Amino acid sequence: MPGWWILQGDPSSGRVPLREGAQFTCGPKASIQFLEIGATVVQKLEFLPKLESLRGLAAVSVVGYHAFGQFTDTYVTGMAPVVLFFVLSGFVLARSLDRNDNIVEFLRHRIFRLFPAAIATVLLLTVLYEGFGFYLGFEPDFSPLNVALNALMIKHDINGPMWSMTVECFATPVIILSFLAGRQFGPRSLIPLIVILFGLSFVGPYAHLLGGYANLAPLHAFVLGVALHFSGRGLVEAIGRRQIMVAAVACAVFLYCGLQKQTAPIILLEACSSGLLVAPIAFGAPQRGFRFLDQPVIRFYGRISYSFYLLHMIGLSIAVRICTIDGWPMLSILLSIALGVLLTTPMAWMSWRFIEKPFIAIGKKWRDRRREVLTTT
Repeated sequence: MPGWWILQGDPSSGRVPLREGAQFTCGPKASIQFLEIGATVVQKLEFLPKLESLRGLAAVSVVGYHAFGQFTDTYVTGMAPVVLFFVLSGFVLARSLDRNDNIVEFLRHRIFRLFPAAIATVLLLTVLYEGFGFYLGFEPDFSPLNVALNALMIKHDINGPMWSMTVECFATPVIILSFLAGRQFGPRSLIPLIVILFGLSFVGPYAHLLGGYANLAPLHAFVLGVALHFSGRGLVEAIGRRQIMVAAVACAVFLYCGLQKQTAPIILLEACSSGLLVAPIAFGAPQRGFRFLDQPVIRFYGRISYSFYLLHMIGLSIAVRICTIDGWPMLSILLSIALGVLLTTPMAWMSWRFIEKPFIAIGKKWRDRRREVLTTT
């Protein structure tokens, strides 16, 4: 007879043994859902919309960093939002692996999640170049081979900001191994890896190993995100009632670092401050200070954040050509940011609606069909 269950134990545990044929239901306010597969119950961690909103804010902020660089001679590059992306990716992907640790399914999901929109962006830029001579930054090579390498995110000279996607693809095995180590030996086992990667970030040949604009210096941010998955709840409990104060200090440190030259210590500070922002949002009790992340417009940019990031240089490039006012650099920057966001938003929404969502749905259907076959056999 179905009844009410209270699950106690390790919240990071992905699987709970259950006698075959048992039934149960969860309360309507439960934050953990379950799926029964044979004699195993798989924990489904709840979706965290505030983190998606945080990613949306980071994506929009990149427009500001890049607009500033168009009108001033500066060392500010927009690395800080990318470091936040990496921490979020490590955290979210660790949660995904906790729900389902099938590595093949995980990799297939990543392919359907990342590649379709990236391929579409590269093809769009290729069409714009062939039809109108439009390109971003220095004129790249639009030969078929180079277009294919860019579409596969092996190279990124056609769309410079895609360097972060090259790094994210490179980081995928690091994330998987970090998750397996954290689950087996605990989050402290990840500290040596973070220290090693931080030490390597001082070494130029390592940082620029992937070529082009790609920078491996923030690779440790992915591992820190994975560690947060396992230790974030304990961190928030240790912070206690000071969550908003800690988040405010972390935000101030993050913003300060984002305006500095991106050295290895600054990137580490950006990763740590990003973690101190992510942990209270993910594990803390609802706080008034985070309610702005639930605003519909911010949630909207969270949903389209990936496509927005991929496409923002197209919108910004057009905006800069329109909004440049000689002798008024700050006004040109502000106008370029506003118009760049306005131009990028509809492109990003179309990419999310007609490319991202359908291919993610295809990936999920493939997974569900496979599970149906396994359960019937």
